[in-house]
Amino acid sequence: ILYYEVLDIPLPELQFLKTLKVAFHHATKEEVVIHSIRLPKNSTIADVIIDLKTKVDLSSPTAELRVLEVFYHKIYKIFPLHEKIENINDQYWTLRAEEVPEEEKNPSQHDRLIHVYHFTKDPLQNQQIQNFGDPFFLAICEGETLAEVKGRIQRKLQVPDEEFSKRRDVYGAWEQYLGLEHTDTAPKRAYTANQNRHTHEKPVRIYN
Repeated sequence: ILYYEVLDIPLPELQFLKTLKVAFHHATKEEVVIHSIRLPKNSTIADVIIDLKTKVDLSSPTAELRVLEVFYHKIYKIFPLHEKIENINDQYWTLRAEEVPEEEKNPSQHDRLIHVYHFTKDPLQNQQIQNFGDPFFLAICEGETLAEVKGRIQRKLQVPDEEFSKRRDVYGAWEQYLGLEHTDTAPKRAYTANQNRHTHEKPVRIYN
């Protein structure tokens, strides 16, 4: 059996390019769109964002984008704009692009940007914590109460009062993140080696 791939450009040109799969999360829409970004290997994350802006629907023409590294539903890195794409691995880590919310711009010295994760406890594995869904950042302002923070999380997730009241928040002080404990109601998918290549809570569309 002979397997082959038909290239859309000559092989010598392709060898000098790097292709990255970037999942774009719109600021207001539920759908996640995966884009293939093909650029010269010496390009940077700033170049990825410039290319991505020509392909996505932004909430405003002046919207700022950032690219994150997500693995098993936890955020591990915000890529600096100057980072070269040549050594970025998108095979095991999800590259996620999103708009930077207004409340996260120009923070004061007392504000803090924390991670918020979804998790559930598996009763069959000694209540072992399992993350799922889309992690996100939340800007915590000086003087905010927990009730105010929870209200902003509910509005961000667009969850009805009845459903949100069933969720518990647990602050993971050892990693400085806020965890939302609730049931994973998304349809189960077959396990793959790279199971977080797409979200478990939102529809996904793939663009070439």
